[in-house]
Amino acid sequence: MRSPQHTHRSGRAATAIAVIIVLIIIGAAVAIWLVTRGVISPGGLYLQGADRAREQDISQAVTKVAPAVVRIDTVVGGGPEGILKGLFGAPSDMFPRQGLASGIIINARRGYVLTNAHVVRGVHEMKVTLPDGRVFGGRVLGLDPVTDIAIAQVKGRNLPAATLGSSDGIRVGSWVIAVGNPFGLENTVTAGVLSAKGRTLVGEQGFAVTDLLQTDAAINRGNSGGALTDLRGQVVGMPTAIIPFAKGIGFAVAIDTVKSVIGELVRTGKVAHAWLGIDTATRAQDNRVVITRVMRGTPATKAGLRTGDVIESANGASVRRGEDLARLMRTLRAGDRLRLTVLREGKTITITTRLTESPQVK
Repeated sequence: MRSPQHTHRSGRAATAIAVIIVLIIIGAAVAIWLVTRGVISPGGLYLQGADRAREQDISQAVTKVAPAVVRIDTVVGGGPEGILKGLFGAPSDMFPRQGLASGIIINARRGYVLTNAHVVRGVHEMKVTLPDGRVFGGRVLGLDPVTDIAIAQVKGRNLPAATLGSSDGIRVGSWVIAVGNPFGLENTVTAGVLSAKGRTLVGEQGFAVTDLLQTDAAINRGNSGGALTDLRGQVVGMPTAIIPFAKGIGFAVAIDTVKSVIGELVRTGKVAHAWLGIDTATRAQDNRVVITRVMRGTPATKAGLRTGDVIESANGASVRRGEDLARLMRTLRAGDRLRLTVLREGKTITITTRLTESPQVK
């Protein structure tokens, strides 16, 4: 016979097992309900709160901008001009080379397509393909190698157009989305954060491209000229470069830079960048910008600037890095005046000069 104590233990064990079974059933039911409601995925990835909101924001932003992000196919070299160049020492231009990149329609009525200068430099054939399948021939209206910005044009009706936002207004750490055609894979979307602002890179022709945005959103060959947007679907940048073999480091031209040159590119086909005629370096020990070379026959020579002068301010703005001066120079045009405060042999002096057009981009 069982003792009362043994019976009591068995009853408690049975009760515990029953409770466990009930809890398992309830847990399974709750899990199924959460999956059907989309709160969690079958793999257990929670998409609650901010994550679900961000997913929805990214999707909505892509819906707004993607129709205006186009594929650009180009042919460089070949043709009469390429053959003539080849006869005079540039044989590579005798043979056509195909290129593939991206662009953004920014004016539906006029058919303006924004892209990189390095995408359309020297092209004699250009094809623009929209996400809806329409294909147009394109022509380059203007390009600027200093900022790596170009404007092309297509003729078509009912074109979509992207909305330009503000690169100055977006904060580092904000979510951004890259839309383009990497490796010809049309309408590819990647997302990440704005990693930094105000970066400087040396472009293909040796120009220092300033005020670039840095992002960890995946950017690959073919993304050039595409869109970098905020979560509202407004374009804040245009992907332009990557660092080979570096993961999560891509660069985009700031859209505020684009806005500053669009009008001039459309009107004249180029940007008359102001030129002072100096080289500078930033001293690491005191963060001062020092003139390392003054070129002959330039506004700098005429103004009396000398090698070794320390630039303290330009047009009233403090200069602490070479990028500070480069950023200011980008806002000026040939014929504008530049007032510099420089430190020379312990004395502060003010020098004013009238800038000329950079001979490199004439």
